[in-house]
Amino acid sequence: MPHEIRFSQQRSIACRRLFAAVVAAGLGCPPSAILHAQSPPVHGYITAVRPPDGFDVNGDHVTTTPETRFGPIGAKNPVSDGPMRDSVQIGAWVEVFGEQDRQAKTVAAKTVLFRDDSDRKLTGLGVIDKVISTAPELEVAADGYRIRVTPGTEIKFPRDVKSAADVYPGLWVLYEGKVGPDGLLVASKARFASTDHGKGKAGKAPGDSTPPAPTPQPPSNGDLAAKGNPPLPSTSSGQTEDQVDDRRKKILFAGDTYWISADQALKSRIRRVGMSLVPDYQKQLPEDDPSKIQFDFVVISEPIHEVHTSSDWEGLILVPAQLAARFRNDDQLAAVLADSIASRLQQRAPAVVDLNRATLAEAAGLGAARLVPLAGLAADSVYTYEYFKHIRVFQEQRWRVALELMAEAGYDPWQAPEAWRLAEPGKLPADTSKLKYPDRSGYQFAILNLVYKKAATADASEGDSTKGDADARK
Repeated sequence: MPHEIRFSQQRSIACRRLFAAVVAAGLGCPPSAILHAQSPPVHGYITAVRPPDGFDVNGDHVTTTPETRFGPIGAKNPVSDGPMRDSVQIGAWVEVFGEQDRQAKTVAAKTVLFRDDSDRKLTGLGVIDKVISTAPELEVAADGYRIRVTPGTEIKFPRDVKSAADVYPGLWVLYEGKVGPDGLLVASKARFASTDHGKGKAGKAPGDSTPPAPTPQPPSNGDLAAKGNPPLPSTSSGQTEDQVDDRRKKILFAGDTYWISADQALKSRIRRVGMSLVPDYQKQLPEDDPSKIQFDFVVISEPIHEVHTSSDWEGLILVPAQLAARFRNDDQLAAVLADSIASRLQQRAPAVVDLNRATLAEAAGLGAARLVPLAGLAADSVYTYEYFKHIRVFQEQRWRVALELMAEAGYDPWQAPEAWRLAEPGKLPADTSKLKYPDRSGYQFAILNLVYKKAATADASEGDSTKGDADARK
């Protein structure tokens, strides 16, 4: 994935303190009072439910009593005996107020407030990786959501698409809408965008049964290839993904050289799972199509703290062998690989915007400026952005698209938050149950609870894999 820019916790605290000082000066009260009033002891996503009187929020345990009050965020009078008490579930985002024991990491809750994610207006720009149906209403998988276009949706198509029946995987859609109780995002507006107006859509119709083209050879790695490295892996039409002959010893990535693992079984497993996550429309693109991404999954021997799963602009994805060994099943491995694939798919967004200015220019009201944080377009464009302000949009899009790729490939997306909990530390502790869920896991819990609903479980780390173990999956 591209290098991520994260604000440090110290910087965040400093910003809060500065804000508190400014507000306090205006109100004539100490800054500490503002800080205390603004920040509940615990807030975040519920990661485990501990009946009958408790739940966990990102590593902190919350206890409740019959007197604990529940309500939505912003409620003036939360109550102890209302229906919101039943809203305690994995993936719900809460603010908890009460007595906190920092050493024991517990909070005796007096008030629990829930954020309502079901009625928020959502906006995004994403590639369509599957057309679910075209009639009676158009429904597509894009940007991590199932998006439905209804007769009431305000629609605009590019020149190579005449109607909803002509929509195909590989198109992009700029949308606005809300997610309903069924997990579908009903679009109020939709602007479809093509990556190449000069080409037809042959072979891209929904339901097309043409088998994917053979996996292409990944691009060479410059300096290493010139020094006589063994050829890159290739797959003939008679081979499966785990029969690829990869004799490379090392690989060049971002100016550094990495040693490739000699574990053939692991390399085959990584490549098989990785290629199963690549959308079919990508596999079916002609070799000379500029939208074609040459995905190459490489297992390296470097320690985890030196490089996590990473991808470059050509589709090369590196996976440390030590990292792969942490995962209990292929679903968790798929979560990490899908994240890098999603990142690479996103990097087409700037070109899509540039090719479709006429179609998208009128859509400034949909928040297009926030949707392509790597676009780097002209300063007078409606798509101009502030990178640091919108990097979160870029991250969240990747995190939910990864869930979509997992689900489309038949993996269990609910395994993703647990995979990132295991992947986060440089060194695993003896007791992994003590690990906290990272930020991306919390966001994915919210999307899972919104789009991929399932029967409630007591703990986010519980639940069986839908695909079985590595030996049983192919």
